[in-house]
Amino acid sequence: MIALLSLAGAAEEEEVEKPWKASLHGDLKTFFTATIPYEHVLMPPDPTGQGVFDARLKLEAAWGDSLRLQVHQTATAITAASGAMTRTGVGLTAPEVVKLSWVATDQDLTFRGRVDRLSLAWSTPGFDLTVGRQPVTFGHAQVFTPLDLVNPFNPAFIDQEYKPGVDSLRADVYAGTASTLTLVAAYAGSWDREGLVTAVYGQSTVGVTDIGLFAGSVRGDAVFGTSVVTAVGPAGITGDGTVTLPAGGGDPFVRASLSGFFRPGPNTTIALEGYVQTLGATRPSDYLKTTVDPHFARSEIWLMGVGYAALAVSQQVTPTVTTSLALVANPLDPSAFVAPNLGWSVANNVDFVLGGFVGLGARPDDITLLDLIGPDGAPLSVDQLTYLNSEFGTYPGVIFAQAKIYY
Repeated sequence: MIALLSLAGAAEEEEVEKPWKASLHGDLKTFFTATIPYEHVLMPPDPTGQGVFDARLKLEAAWGDSLRLQVHQTATAITAASGAMTRTGVGLTAPEVVKLSWVATDQDLTFRGRVDRLSLAWSTPGFDLTVGRQPVTFGHAQVFTPLDLVNPFNPAFIDQEYKPGVDSLRADVYAGTASTLTLVAAYAGSWDREGLVTAVYGQSTVGVTDIGLFAGSVRGDAVFGTSVVTAVGPAGITGDGTVTLPAGGGDPFVRASLSGFFRPGPNTTIALEGYVQTLGATRPSDYLKTTVDPHFARSEIWLMGVGYAALAVSQQVTPTVTTSLALVANPLDPSAFVAPNLGWSVANNVDFVLGGFVGLGARPDDITLLDLIGPDGAPLSVDQLTYLNSEFGTYPGVIFAQAKIYY
């Protein structure tokens, strides 16, 4: 009996949970993309292909419920392909306080690495504090993202699983279960007002509605916004909007999106989204003037017009196969961006995706290289070029295949 009690006591001691725990895992992704250009002097003369391999090693560690450490190391290899236009969404970077990235290039291959996550979080009841490299996102819109202002993630990328981490300090304060206050200070290239993003975002739940208010200084701009998430019958409704007062006294501009999500059947999801931005151009001949705006250059804005609509339909064909079709349209051109997609869950930790996209609309004017030269013999600046006839009509066709392995 004494021996049995001793064995039971030893078993209980072995089951005592250690105060710390850690896990090491990651994922591997490969892409092949083919760009099919149309005939134009600014397009590559022939179709081009590109291969991308991306590896991410993830360390997650915790000490009790108070301290959490997250480290992600990425490595990306990209084959050189002159004229390739597709952005996969991997191998992305952001301004760094301490340089933890590197790039090696030769004629045939670019190889780059980055510590994409390096953060330490401390939690106590009602309060979280996270310091280090981490992704920061505000708002709830999926396609058009007015509130995504801290190193924005372009929704046109093929793979959107990991938004690049930014060096930042974040505090989350919780008031009960219905209200949250988030404060963020993020490094965006320098330590002056033009190189920092500071923001405060408060959200509270009233019934079935989440209401959020945003105020921040974004690279010197004053930005004020709101976000609403609610339900109307079986449909989910999301609205995000911002007003930006540019640094230096430029004209204020508005960005706003309204989305609806519903499921007409157990295997079908439909999403609709509308968007306006007053900073864009109303005529195709003026579109390229938008691209010289600093908000476009840093990807806060990725469209050149003023009004858009998006439709996304997802259909689960079998438990392991899903198809989807996404469309983003500029009705004022008119033009559209169409992206079909087929996903196959090969195993619990292996996915395969086949898809593409194509731009529909009037192609740019036929020009020669001489049309890009001014009367003085100097190249015309981008904002002097007027040869576009639609926005999405400038897009070539793209086909891609992607394989993802998680371990």
